[in-house]
Amino acid sequence: MKTLDLPAKYIELKNEVESYYLDYETNADVKNRTEKYYKGIQILFSPLILKPKIMFIGINPGAGFYNYNGKHVKRFSPLNKMEYSYGEYRLAKQTRKLFELAGLTNDDLKNSVKSNCFFFATKNEKELYQFLSHLKPTGVYTKSKKWINILVKIVEPRIIICEGKSAFDRFIKDKDCEIKTHEKVLFAKWNEIKIIGYKRNFSNIMSINDVAQKLKKAQNNVLQ
Repeated sequence: MKTLDLPAKYIELKNEVESYYLDYETNADVKNRTEKYYKGIQILFSPLILKPKIMFIGINPGAGFYNYNGKHVKRFSPLNKMEYSYGEYRLAKQTRKLFELAGLTNDDLKNSVKSNCFFFATKNEKELYQFLSHLKPTGVYTKSKKWINILVKIVEPRIIICEGKSAFDRFIKDKDCEIKTHEKVLFAKWNEIKIIGYKRNFSNIMSINDVAQKLKKAQNNVLQ
């Protein structure tokens, strides 16, 4: 979508995130204390597709862009393509394998949406929380929770895949939903949205066959 075509609610969200980022960028004290962790900011890793079958939510962006380009990522608008549909990094390949095992196509993946619980990029989850600790006075946790919830309401996915247990726990926290766990597959239902979470070993999806079976069942139920 071009900026002019973006839903008003997304533009409002985008502007709020960008305003927060500008406040962060101009706070020299916080910048000095966090620059060793900070690798950029990005809201979406896909186009903004409304009412897709699937939306992915991770914990936060990694340092891939920074490692490859040597500079911080800064993206507040949707991408033109869903990164997982063509990326050669490990998690993209694992996600394509998950879709294949679940009977989903690459077109299904291209028409999915991808974001994170936190929009700030860091090298890993440990450094994410070290980074966030310096932003607590700004209400970063409350704001981030609000932002991802708004984004989900804009997107209206039928299924959410949480990429990792921490992403699952973070997203469903304080939500009125029943949680079920089977082996390494996590499951919840929030309103009419089915939420599947998987455990990860770095960028590897643990028990990927079990996750695929759960995704296949969730998809079939959605389509009935």
